[in-house]
Amino acid sequence: MFRAATAYVILFAAVGAYSPFLQQYYQSLGIALPAIGLLAAFTSAMVVVSAPFWGAIHDHIPTSRLLIPFAAAIATLGALGLATAGATPLIVVAAAVWAIGMAGVSPMMDVRVLSMVGANRTRYGWIRACGSASFIVFAPIVGLLVDRNGMGAMFWIMVPALALAGISAIALPPRHDSVRAPSLRKAPGTVLRDRPIAFLLLGSLVAWTAVSSQNSFFTIYLRELGAPDSVVGWTWAIAAMLEIPVMFLFPWLAKRFGVERLIVAGAAITFTRQVANVAFTTPALLLAFSLVQGAGYALILIGGVTFVSLRAPKGTAATAQGLLSGVTGSLAAILGSGVGGQLAGSLTIRGLYLVSACLGALAVVMIAVGVLPVARRAPPPAAVPAPPLAEARTVPSVPPISAPAGTLPPPDRAAAAADEPAEPTVRGS
Repeated sequence: MFRAATAYVILFAAVGAYSPFLQQYYQSLGIALPAIGLLAAFTSAMVVVSAPFWGAIHDHIPTSRLLIPFAAAIATLGALGLATAGATPLIVVAAAVWAIGMAGVSPMMDVRVLSMVGANRTRYGWIRACGSASFIVFAPIVGLLVDRNGMGAMFWIMVPALALAGISAIALPPRHDSVRAPSLRKAPGTVLRDRPIAFLLLGSLVAWTAVSSQNSFFTIYLRELGAPDSVVGWTWAIAAMLEIPVMFLFPWLAKRFGVERLIVAGAAITFTRQVANVAFTTPALLLAFSLVQGAGYALILIGGVTFVSLRAPKGTAATAQGLLSGVTGSLAAILGSGVGGQLAGSLTIRGLYLVSACLGALAVVMIAVGVLPVARRAPPPAAVPAPPLAEARTVPSVPPISAPAGTLPPPDRAAAAADEPAEPTVRGS
């Protein structure tokens, strides 16, 4: 577990560097808001295409230790391009290369960890919490660096962290539970034929579109309200603070309430934060409601990963997580950033936030309709003991990226699952 926690700490140090500041970096280069939205949407499109492809390859060669380092090397190369291209057409190429690499790192790392924890996949949250802790540490540090040295200072952390994340992933054990996978062409369709997974993806697409449309412009919005860069970094870090206890307690919460209900609760909490962003214009209040989103983000993220891991057809573990990452994270970012950029340009950022809050309310209903029937059908599983807080601290908490609560945001955001589901769901008695 220590090796997995270390890999997440390093990876999320990179996320803490780019997630809060990437859009502001584009703006510092003189790129207009609508163009920033289109650039973010374009990079997300690269992830939508690449993530299932990485997953399918990993399902076919599950014992390879070199796929994650290879993806991380591509992401590092793209990050170097972003740091040096400036406001030229080359920045589009650099963003695409970076996105293609990032599309493989997180889902493949997640599937390795889910394979390590075995049948009790809700324990994935314990390791993922180390990533959130790293984000909390590094986002404010990068904010201070940016305050003193300019926007380019974010790459001082981002580039080496991406490279080191790939190197650290070599130490992760290969998957031991894989079976013969469907062909690369058929694997995504095999996953999507599972109706609960398909419904979850659709509802999550709406939820993460609302999140992305807010997170993509949140840093710029705070700056418009007069918040310094150091406060911006703390806002993103505070958003992750409540993630850690929620992730540690997720196994017990899943046993008590059911994974499906936790996903719905996470969507509802995230919607509450979106309403606050519309209702308030004081940076201090927005800072406070960022804390609320941490709980919602943890529930919907860990719940979604767990739900998909338990229901993924045999031989499609990484493919299913790649779809979850690509569709609900990156396709949502295309819609949230691309369309959101146009709306922000015409309605102002606050007007965009009002539209996204309406989407957040719709997402709560859609996710509930999709996953709650599974909770009613499923038999209760074996009890999952609650992790004592003192015991939880023994998980390495070395400092830990939407995101997007933000991720690249956004969102950073997916994880992979074991190939042989033990139960179709986890719920309480």
